[in-house]
Amino acid sequence: MSDKKYQIFVSSTYKDLKNERKAVIEQILNMGHLPVGMELFVASDDEQFEYIKRIINNCDYYVLILGGCYGSVSKNTGISYTEMEYNYAIEKNIPILIFPYENIRKLPKSKRDEDLTNIQNFIDKVSENRLHKTWKNKDDLCLKVINSLHNAFDEKPQRGWIRPDEYDNSKLLNEINELRKHNLELEKTVSEYKKQLVPKITDIADMDELFELHFEYKSNHSGANYYNSSFNVSWNQIFSYIAPKLISPLSADSLKYKMDTKFINKITQKNYANTFVDEDDANTIKIQLNAQGLIDVYPAKSTKHGVIEFIQITKRGKSYLQQIKTVKTTKNIQTNIS
Repeated sequence: MSDKKYQIFVSSTYKDLKNERKAVIEQILNMGHLPVGMELFVASDDEQFEYIKRIINNCDYYVLILGGCYGSVSKNTGISYTEMEYNYAIEKNIPILIFPYENIRKLPKSKRDEDLTNIQNFIDKVSENRLHKTWKNKDDLCLKVINSLHNAFDEKPQRGWIRPDEYDNSKLLNEINELRKHNLELEKTVSEYKKQLVPKITDIADMDELFELHFEYKSNHSGANYYNSSFNVSWNQIFSYIAPKLISPLSADSLKYKMDTKFINKITQKNYANTFVDEDDANTIKIQLNAQGLIDVYPAKSTKHGVIEFIQITKRGKSYLQQIKTVKTTKNIQTNIS
């Protein structure tokens, strides 16, 4: 169908292939299709990767461009986020088009890793028993991506996006009814969950009281070793930092990733390379702020794993955030200079 639009995920490392990515994305747009990639979300942590997986779920084709850099590595998996994207696309049976650089050892040092072991192993992995086309420059890459996509459209047509006037209205009505049923089920689940909420707790700590927050860290000079440490921080400091990130719902499991290195370095006035907040402390923070009525914790259905917890700032939380974060006027402050 000539009017069908395909959503195409463009995967690669970013800095070393920025110009090549831009050229490929422009060509996909010129073809009349919808490219998506890390311009919208740079995969740099596991929480962000969960969002990227949902984007890949909605894509029709997956284009993998490889140069001389392996990319950022996940602490949880030990492999790069680019390779994690590729593995997930395979898991979801999305048609994959692979474009490795023809000889990574000939790339300038600024565009390749000092140790090429990881990227070479990744190239070998994706090239084994899979069709792939090597490229030597930006124009060569664009030409091969265009040709490969046209072939994929013919040989492996996907669902894609179609014009509204070509859509089956009866099918649309059925989908709306299913969404209504899903919404009713969700409301019932929320109602049952609220019934199980613990009554308001007395003697809860004030927001200006201190909490000892434990974390793992890696210093800039410690190599791959991680160490344990802690520091005292007020509940106001914690809430004022994470609250703006909770305007939209966030999975409860992701809360501790919001207490990131930037926050810990700011409070401790250190210069850690990577930090990871203790999971028990992250749960305590969630429970404490929920008990204060500043955040809401509720269940919702995920796309893959049933019902999971989400958190979001409440109206009271927004009001309190404005109270502690807004800049107060100095108009009425008078100074006497003798």
